Formats: sequence, structure tokens, C-alpha cells
Amino acid sequence: MMGNGHIDLFSGIGGFTLACQWAGIETEVFCESDKRCQDFLRRTYPGVPIIPDIREFDGTKWRGRFLLTCGDPCPIRSKARSIWKTKSPDLSGYALRVVGTSRPEWVLRENVPASDDVDFCAALGLLGYTTVIVSANSAKITAQNRERDFIMANRDPGKIYRFINTLPIIENGKRYAETKREKTPAYPVLTTHPCRWDARDGYIWDGRGIRVADSQERLTLAGFPRGWLDGFSKTAVAKMTGNAVVPQVAYEIVRAIKEADGESDPAHSNSTPPIRPWTGRCPGGDGGTSA
Repeated sequence: MMGNGHIDLFSGIGGFTLACQWAGIETEVFCESDKRCQDFLRRTYPGVPIIPDIREFDGTKWRGRFLLTCGDPCPIRSKARSIWKTKSPDLSGYALRVVGTSRPEWVLRENVPASDDVDFCAALGLLGYTTVIVSANSAKITAQNRERDFIMANRDPGKIYRFINTLPIIENGKRYAETKREKTPAYPVLTTHPCRWDARDGYIWDGRGIRVADSQERLTLAGFPRGWLDGFSKTAVAKMTGNAVVPQVAYEIVRAIKEADGESDPAHSNSTPPIRPWTGRCPGGDGGTSA
């Protein structure tokens, strides 16, 4: 096995980093352009360098790390997009360039389900990696109905095969991350809008009326600890959580990667992830339910 370090591209509010922290993997570098997310990362992970532009990331400085993660922008494919033209460019090619220059043992990419997943896999194949696509939904863990495709890649086909066979099993006998999707009654996927009355969004009934989710409810639905984004405005929290990787889902995949690589799950120096099946109750404080 190669080094135990983690390269976190498009870091956001640290969903992949938190998952790696739970799994005993140290994040060595961030790449994040959003200034609010940069402020958060500096506050939460002091001393970890932040590269502000993926186009200027020199992967040779971080060559041979154990894991590279990326959740590159999905401007065209995302169902949460508005009718307005997006300002986010497609940066997947730059992420692939970093993979090629840094040559990590494992690559883990998260994005919305899309037909061009196979194009990303083809590019990884040209770099010498074997890939597998796994679809996952956080609905049964955090109550947010967030379907995402995770692409795992390793240059050893045997490790990919072991990864597939180490995915955890849930109560109904199906694998935690499945390629077949199913309808799950849960809060709709979080968008980046702080207060938008739209049929695509979800709402909270708190006993007094229907309202949009507040900042703490968004954090809970996104899978982050209470107070994770303290000090940021409601608008900032909406954008930051709407773009976040759910850390509990990422943790299960990272844990399976470590097992496939021949490591047993270590005793964590930090608390283990709060992975609990959703009971059907809203994460709000008044026992409301999602509308």
C-alpha cells in the first residue's frame, strides 16, 4: 500500500475530509475556490494548505498519496439547477489532470447520476485505473433524499473486486450502495437556495405552519455535526450544505476502500460517524415532519 495521505479536491465544507478523519486517514491538502469554504477549512483544519484554483494544482507535489477525492461541479447535469445559466465551468478534466500527475492509489469521485460517468471512467482507464460506479442515497441515514454516483478507481483490478465485496449490508439484505435506485420517503435533496418556494424543495411543518429548513436542519440533513458552520449566514449555510458530500455515505465507501486495500478498520482517534437509520422524524427541534 502507498502512503496514508488524502488529497481533497473541490473540498467544500469537508464532507470527504470528515469521512477520512473518521476512517483514520489524514487530509494533506485542500483545493477549494469558494472563499467562505476556504474560511471554514482554515478555521476547522488549521495548517492544511488550500489551493484556490484546480487549474493551478501541481499534483507532483502530492504524488503517491493513498486517496484522492473530488466532487467537481455539476453545472449541466444537476437537477437542482435553476433556469438561469450556470456560472460554474466543467472542471472534471482538471481533476483528471491532477489524478494523472499525483498518481494516488485510490480515486473517489462523487457527482450527480449522469450518463457521462462512463466518460470519466474511460479517462481514468487511460491513466491505468480500473473503475466501478456505485450509486448511493443518504435518505436512510440523514433523511435527505440525495442520490449520488461514486466512482472508485484503483490500478489493481483485484482491489476493485475486493471493494465491491466489502460494501456493507443493510437490514433488507441489499448492499448499502446499490446500482438500482428506489423511491424513499424523505426530505428532497437540499438546494443552494436559502428561501425558495418551489415544488422541487422540501418544507418543515413545525406545528405552527410550513416553513423552509433552518440552518441547523440543513446541517443535520446534510450529515454534519451541530455547530459545524457556526458564524455563517443562513444564505451561506444553504449554499455550503447544498453542495456538500454527505460524510456518513462517504465514510462507508472509504471504510470499504481501506478494507479492500488490506487494512482493518483502525481505532479512530476521533468519534465514529453518527450512522443511524432514519426513524421518519424531521431533524428539527419541534418534532415536525417534512412536507
